[in-house]
Amino acid sequence: MNKKLSACVTSQRFSVIRDMVARAKAYENVISLSIGEPDFDTPSFVCEAAMRDTLKGHTHYAASNGDPELRAALLDDIRRKTGLPYEGKHLLITTGAMHGLLAVMRTLLEDGDEVLCPAPCFSDYAGHCGLAGGRLVQVPTTFENGFEPTRADLEACLSEKSRVLLINSPCNPSGVVFRPETLDMLADFAKKHDLVVVSDEVYDSITFGREAESIATRPDMFKRTVVLNSFSKAFAMTGWRVGYAYGPEWIMGEMVKVLSYSVASTNTAGQRAALYALTGPQDEFAAMREAYRRRTALVAQRLNAMPGVRCLAPAGTFYLFPHIEAAEADSFAFAVDLLDKEQVVVVPGFPFGPEACVKGCIRIACTVDEEKLTEAMDRLEHYLNSLS
Repeated sequence: MNKKLSACVTSQRFSVIRDMVARAKAYENVISLSIGEPDFDTPSFVCEAAMRDTLKGHTHYAASNGDPELRAALLDDIRRKTGLPYEGKHLLITTGAMHGLLAVMRTLLEDGDEVLCPAPCFSDYAGHCGLAGGRLVQVPTTFENGFEPTRADLEACLSEKSRVLLINSPCNPSGVVFRPETLDMLADFAKKHDLVVVSDEVYDSITFGREAESIATRPDMFKRTVVLNSFSKAFAMTGWRVGYAYGPEWIMGEMVKVLSYSVASTNTAGQRAALYALTGPQDEFAAMREAYRRRTALVAQRLNAMPGVRCLAPAGTFYLFPHIEAAEADSFAFAVDLLDKEQVVVVPGFPFGPEACVKGCIRIACTVDEEKLTEAMDRLEHYLNSLS
């Protein structure tokens, strides 16, 4: 039997995030700060409205580009936020933002094409690029510069194979929200080198001060930017698997083929739920964002009070990416030992970027309540004290 498999698949590593979750199952009294999933349930009004629609017959295939009512509501929301003239031909509903990422990379990349991405960045991006035949090129940034890329950082990683600039603001794992001048620079860089921009804006509504701006709003970027978003994080709807992508017709008109051939259409019940989440009362979602603000502020304050630890002030998302001197030798060994000694789950920093920018860092997801976060920080501080 010929057991040869595709190198596009076999070359990808398994998720380190999910590996840490699996390791935690061997322990009791675990506090998990690992996976980026809101601890809030989808509000009952969303679930009930979606169930009513399923009972009325919304159980069949949707169009490959999405439910018409959801698309109309999203277009109104996107035009309001961006001031740009998006139309139906610019928008696709995807099975979560991760499906959108894979679909857009499959649409844009030829074998060997490179995707530039400021790091630290979401650890799964390499897989999305690799499964499309491309290669993720992580552009190192620095803690001292707030993990924001500079023009010099980008130029140093550019090659004749560069095809796409992938950005994520607010950023997983760092929580950084790019400054307006950084977005201006990124837009100018993309235009100068004729790069398509893919902007992952899944956390755009979870910010704690300066609002997140979209690079698509910069001059002449409408025609070369694909924006990806999702209902998973801001609306506590991870299990519903509903995301969306919008961008120029020359890309979206072809990308819909990938959606059609991969999933036919995003699940109908999930799209109805997304419609009601978007158009219904927003009080519960606002309360979730306020909880993330309090939680990240609490954890950042505790971290910065610990010896050998430094953490950027939280700006967005529900993540923090502190640098810990005790984790510099091996962040994976640090995370595994912390789990073993204190039953706290964090994600080691190495999957999120080159050693130059992630050495000694770990990712903390503030997706448990403040009481558990306080206990987790007590355990982490006890562990660090035991090392010293």
